[in-house]
Amino acid sequence: MIRITLVVPLFNRPKTLGRILRALDAQTLPADRFEAIFVDDSGPDSYPVQRSVIEGAPPRCAWTLLNTGLPRDVNGVSVARNRAIRAAKGGIVVFMDDDCVPNPHLLEEHLKAHEADPALAAVGNRSEDEAILSLHPPIPVLRDKCAREAAKSAKGELGAGSFVTANASAKKKHILDAGLFDESFAKPGEYGFEDRDLGERLLKAGARFRFLPDAAVWIAPKESDPWAGKREEAKAAARARYHDKHDGAVKKAVKKLFGRKK
Repeated sequence: MIRITLVVPLFNRPKTLGRILRALDAQTLPADRFEAIFVDDSGPDSYPVQRSVIEGAPPRCAWTLLNTGLPRDVNGVSVARNRAIRAAKGGIVVFMDDDCVPNPHLLEEHLKAHEADPALAAVGNRSEDEAILSLHPPIPVLRDKCAREAAKSAKGELGAGSFVTANASAKKKHILDAGLFDESFAKPGEYGFEDRDLGERLLKAGARFRFLPDAAVWIAPKESDPWAGKREEAKAAARARYHDKHDGAVKKAVKKLFGRKK
């Protein structure tokens, strides 16, 4: 029975995609326990590239290839992930980016953690060191940001900003109840924050966030990057959308409560 669904948005990175496919065959979780759903967001002209890679060397697990239908200049990962979530057969959804390659223990570790905690929302270990792919648990935390997440997790203080969908998981029911990813973040010239936004809503719904060191991925060098040279500008635009949504709601609540502007 499929217990877990791996969701991977694609953006024209065929070499890394090939490595992801091989890494799925190396998972310690049996292939009949999980599925992979790939959603292409690289634009219609690039769809045949990803399809040829997957169909040329399909993984042994069940898999599906979808697309967002959005133009290349729209960062449509929120749309991509929502399409996959709705189609997911697994009760647990693991999110990973297409510039990440999973350690063989990735899916087994996410599954074990969710089986132990019904309210879990997890973020996994990430590293730019390719050697992490050959390590067995206990896997060290090699990245400073992940080390901070691990420290906060140990104190029960892991916040929504740590729900990084390069390697994160939550139960499908909880994601649906939280309203899925906000597709208003899929705008030209914007990048990021759709995962943090969902993290905020999962936390408010009672999710318990935890860092999983043994659920690890390698962040590979990017083959293509639509945000090269304008990443900070694009992130600033998405950040403004995020803060307007969440900080604006707080200000409105304060105004309603006290009857004056804050």
